[in-house]
Formats: sequence, C-alpha cells, structure tokens
Amino acid sequence: MVWVKICGITNLADAEAAVKYGAAAVGFVFTSSKRKIAPETARKIIRALPRNVEKIGVFAGAEIAKVREIAAYCGLTGIQFQGEESPEYLSSFRNYELIKAFRVDSRVAWRRIGAYAANNIVQRILFDTYVSGQPGGTGKTFKWEIVSGLRWPRVAVIIAGGLNPDNVAQAIWAAGKPDGVDVSSGVEKEAGQKDLIKMQTFLKRARGL
Repeated sequence: MVWVKICGITNLADAEAAVKYGAAAVGFVFTSSKRKIAPETARKIIRALPRNVEKIGVFAGAEIAKVREIAAYCGLTGIQFQGEESPEYLSSFRNYELIKAFRVDSRVAWRRIGAYAANNIVQRILFDTYVSGQPGGTGKTFKWEIVSGLRWPRVAVIIAGGLNPDNVAQAIWAAGKPDGVDVSSGVEKEAGQKDLIKMQTFLKRARGL
C-alpha cells in the first residue's frame, strides 16, 4: 500500500482528519512558508495524535542544534530536509527517520542523490518540483516518468509537487509506483487550511493503488 504524508499541518482538526482518513504521516513546516508552524503549536498537536502515526518536521538549511532542539521539544519521529544539507549534516540525526528532498526539473542529479541513499543515511528520498527560490510547497508538478523504476536498497522513493485528488493515481502509475506520495497545497482550501473532502479523496485514491 502506498505511504501517504499530509504535509503543511497547522491545526489539530486537520491532523486528526488526516489520521482518520488513513495518512501514515503528517508533516509540520518549520522553515519559511505560508504553512510555517510554531513549535509550541506543533507540540500540542503531536501530543494528541496516535503513536503509530509518523510526525515529520520539515526544515531547510537550519543549524543542527536548532533542528535537534525543535525535534525533541515537539516529539517528532522523523525529519525532512528541503535544503542543501550534506550527507555529513544528515548523519547527525540518525535517531530519526530521515527524508531528503530533491527538486526535479528536466533532469535529476542521480550521482549526488546516491550519496544520500548509500550507507543508510536516509530512509526516504523525496522528489519535488524545482521552482527557483522555493525549497518546496510549489503546487507544481514535474514529469513523473523521470523517476519511474528508480530504486535504492532500503531507501523508499516518495513523489511530491502539485499532487491533488485528480492526478495522484496518474502520478503513481507514471512514476513507476513509488513507495509513497506527499501532498500539501493539493488538499487545501487555502494555505494552512485543509479541505477535508479533498484530503479524504486523495487518501482513498492513493491508498487504493
């Protein structure tokens, strides 16, 4: 079954709905974004969620000490890095499930990505859409076929970028049935506020595959 993360969570109602509809993970953005959340708010939401749901914090280029502080305070189970963090940087967080995001345009830096996938530094590689000046959350798609059939031992492949209830099934097939999908703006009413019907439909169509 496809792993699904609902990202950009800013309130408990949306988080609880995501869990109810079958999300395996919820994401909290701690870097510059319309969906940025305060650690205090994230902590309250996380404490109210079931233990079996992954709670993933999204960061980009933050100091190691700061990431560690927020992760411990909030009770995160995983961390997603959207910036230019090196494999050595990520090695500082081996006690968390790690996701390294890469932005895709018409090509992918396979050799560079391989350095992160090797030695079990990360558990998941996430492909998002490249938009200049935006580390993620663009709401735009990339050519999913680029990552079709791509696999590394013990590392899951996740696709993101512009996914929504209408295209998630197509994206999964075109990308060669990746291990998971990540959505934020595609299931929103407005930035930071989820549309429950869209979220339910997205999860049903993604997990149904």
